[in-house]
This record gives sequence, C-alpha cells and structure tokens, in this order.
Amino acid sequence: MTKLRTLSAVLVLAPVLLVPGAAAAAGDLPAPTSVTPVTGAASVPPWDPHPPTLLGVRTGLHEHYDRTVFDFTGGTPGYRVEYGPLVAEGTGTPVPVAGAATLRVVFDGAYPYDVATGASTIDLGRVYDPRLPTLRQIRSGGASEGYISFGLGLADRVGFRVLRLTDPPRIAVDVAHQPSQPFTTERFQGGAGTAAQVQVTGVRAAAHPGYDRVVFDLATAGTPLISVSYTVPAPATIHVGLTAATTQRGAVAGPNPVPVGLTQAQSVAFTVYDNGTVSAFITTHHRTGFRVMLLADPTRIVVDIAH
Repeated sequence: MTKLRTLSAVLVLAPVLLVPGAAAAAGDLPAPTSVTPVTGAASVPPWDPHPPTLLGVRTGLHEHYDRTVFDFTGGTPGYRVEYGPLVAEGTGTPVPVAGAATLRVVFDGAYPYDVATGASTIDLGRVYDPRLPTLRQIRSGGASEGYISFGLGLADRVGFRVLRLTDPPRIAVDVAHQPSQPFTTERFQGGAGTAAQVQVTGVRAAAHPGYDRVVFDLATAGTPLISVSYTVPAPATIHVGLTAATTQRGAVAGPNPVPVGLTQAQSVAFTVYDNGTVSAFITTHHRTGFRVMLLADPTRIVVDIAH
C-alpha cells in the first residue's frame, strides 16, 4: 500500500490517478527504467488569464519507486525533467541538493503565487527531506519569469518517468528504487532465448555510488540466452555469453574493444562466432561481486560491478 506524506498545503488526491488518453491501470506501476530527458507541453495556452499556479509538493512511497507530486491549479505547465545540477532561476547560482545524483525539474509557464492577487501559494525556500529509499531531498531553484525549478536529490542515478495527471491538475515524477539483488560472484543464467539473432547496438557504462554499470543495448524485442560469470583463465574478467535461437551470425555495432576506464570496469571486448553466439569480455580492476538485470522496452542487459 502506498504511504503518502504531505510536504506542503495541497489539494486532496482523487481516488484514482489518471493519465490523459490512457485508462487507469490496475495495481501499481512497474519501476521506471529510462534516464532520457522528458519534456511536456502545457495543458493551457500561454495567454490564458489563469495560468498554472503551483500549490504544493508531496511525496509517495510505492513498491518499486518513489513519487513526487507537484500540485497545480489552472492546469499544468510545460516541463522538462533531466539529470543535471540545480541552479537558481534568474542568477544561475548553483543550488546544492543532498544525494548522489540530482534530477532537475523545470516548469515553464507556472507561478508560485496567484497572478490576480499576488498572494503566495507555496514557500519555494523550504527544503524537504522525505527520507525515502531513493528520494532523499527536494529543493527549489526559485521562480523567475514564469519558470519554476526543483532539484530532486537521489541516492543514485536511476530510471525515472513523468506523468501529467488531471482532476486535480498535477505533475508526478517517479524515481525507481535501487536494485535489491545482492552482488555475487556466482554464475548468472537467464534470458528467454527467443531472439533469432544476437544484435548488440551499443555499450554504455557509468559510475554509480559503490559500483560501475555496464549496459548492453540489444536491437531485438526478445532476449537471447544469457550467461554471466568470471572466466577461469583471467579471474578478473567477466564473460557475458549471448546465444541466439538460431545459428545466424551475431552483429555487434561500434568499436571493439570499447574503452570504459571506470573504477572497476576497464574495457569491453567482443568475439562473434559463426554458431549464433557472441561473447563480451568485461575487463575489471579486480575480482569482486556483480549483479545482472534484464530490462525491456528497449531490450538491455545490465551488469553492475561492485567497487
């Protein structure tokens, strides 16, 4: 059950959260996985005499993610949500936000006061510390010329999504909880084995607090059979084996090897075989625990390597 914590004077939530154009889903949503910037248009034209007014900020604890809700009246403004530092509106002065990563939320065409009376509707100087699994702090960068910005301080750089909700108007930002599975040196085996061909379109890597993440992007909707383990000849090298449902030769795009140069993950090299299998070798600084996640839409294989 969702636990909702009120952070400011807000409207009462409707019994069901509705996304315009979509039916309400039964039960809770899955954890978001995308880290791509998200933009959205305002629900009212910029010349509307009653523009969106920010009333309050709330947070909710869900099973797979933490939610921040920005309550408005007069419709919802345009928005852009992306990872990046928070700066003060009008001056550009950096605003520190507690957490290993900051998710920046900028509203366009919104006001923290009633434009008719000039009465303030929210205290943008307030700092919120919700102490949720991923969401650690919320601070505002202030307001200037119709822009209002916030920084969500997170425990890690995780997937997020943005929902524009109605009745009453509000913007919700969900941030995924961190993976719960432990790091181990035991062999991982998984994947549906339904991909007719192994198609690796790219490799990405990033440093996280306590671990390095290596992501293999696949072009197929299904996944090949996947095996991940340390190799015997090179005990500090992680082998990622991909086996297709047919013997069609695999395809790997981009450079080979791929330089990484993080604390643990040093590089990734591929070997493509004629029997439908592809091997990826992750060279690490030293042997340590790893964990594997398989993600869909788009299909990805994630290997986290503990520092």
